[in-house]
Amino acid sequence: MVGFFIRKIKFFYSSSPLFRNFFSWFASTPLYFIIMKHKISSQIKKDQKGPFNLVIETSNFCNARCLMCPYKTMKRVKKIMSDEIFEKIISRVKKEKLPINKVFFSGMGEPLTDPKLITRIAAVKKLGFPVRLYTNASLLTAAISQKLVDSGVDEVNISFNGTNPQEYEKIMGLNFQKTVQNINKLIEIKNPRPYGWSFRFLGIKHQSHSPRPFVQISSIVIEENKKSIQKHLKSWQGKVDSVTVSLAHQWGGGVKISSKLKVKSSTREPEQEFGSGLPCTQRGTRAKLKKVYPCRSLWHTLVIDSRGNFVVCCRDYESKYVLGNVITHSFAAIHQSSILEKFRQLHLQHSFNKLPQMCQKCNFPYQGGGEWLMPRALD
Repeated sequence: MVGFFIRKIKFFYSSSPLFRNFFSWFASTPLYFIIMKHKISSQIKKDQKGPFNLVIETSNFCNARCLMCPYKTMKRVKKIMSDEIFEKIISRVKKEKLPINKVFFSGMGEPLTDPKLITRIAAVKKLGFPVRLYTNASLLTAAISQKLVDSGVDEVNISFNGTNPQEYEKIMGLNFQKTVQNINKLIEIKNPRPYGWSFRFLGIKHQSHSPRPFVQISSIVIEENKKSIQKHLKSWQGKVDSVTVSLAHQWGGGVKISSKLKVKSSTREPEQEFGSGLPCTQRGTRAKLKKVYPCRSLWHTLVIDSRGNFVVCCRDYESKYVLGNVITHSFAAIHQSSILEKFRQLHLQHSFNKLPQMCQKCNFPYQGGGEWLMPRALD
């Protein structure tokens, strides 16, 4: 129930400019800043001990061409993760007894382009960890859906943007009818019969127990679909376990977003090269900065790309900020990386003008530090 209300709040934040403006005003008050300062300080001590989120990109091939994604301009070598790298991840997790909150099969590609995805999910589930799969569902055949359900995957987060074939195909470049059919088949396979008691609250169906996996439809608000978001929400309510709506991400300037939908940048000063340590100025004077809160993921999330590289953030789509490689570096070494620590300190000092565009144009820190208030179970 807590998760339901938090998802509702996230939806209102993403779909309502009025709600965003109110929260932005409240988050700028001195009282809120003092509360958040103490909350962040105490939470960091907990987060850095774990449990951690582990993001694994087993493939960075994608069959979609989404308008709000930089994939089409990505220069990074495209490949399926090798067995050597994946097996090393598993062995390191076991050897180091890494405390895991959740494992995410995600990244810049469509995970279902990895022919070994199901066996790799099963390998993680064998270790006893919760698993969330991100997919556009266009390759989710009935046979794959059955194997996914049998693998024990806990959550399937489906990126679906559009209320009709024209809108969907313009935004994602995929076949609308085929994807809808695939999603409906997954729902049918995981829900073969009524399961426990159920009730409706605020238009959402709730069950005493929901068969795995938990299926969620995720959508991004962009110019092409902003007028149909409410219709989109209603079309999936009662069919899947949850529907979420988020603001579009700028991907460090890699994607152009309508100015009406943009989250304002933390600084009006020119970006300087990360790590130079010199203050940024504009005509010799400091521009007035809006208070921006640190990114919580820097303390509790580890991201591994398809080549086995640990990168600072899942938004680093070119793997520009590499911390090490799973073949040669332990999780402990990566978590204590000097590069990662530099990111953390600049975030804590609110020195966003000294950070790369990846951070400056990220929408997460600009949401008033709300992520620091969320329970880890909802990551």
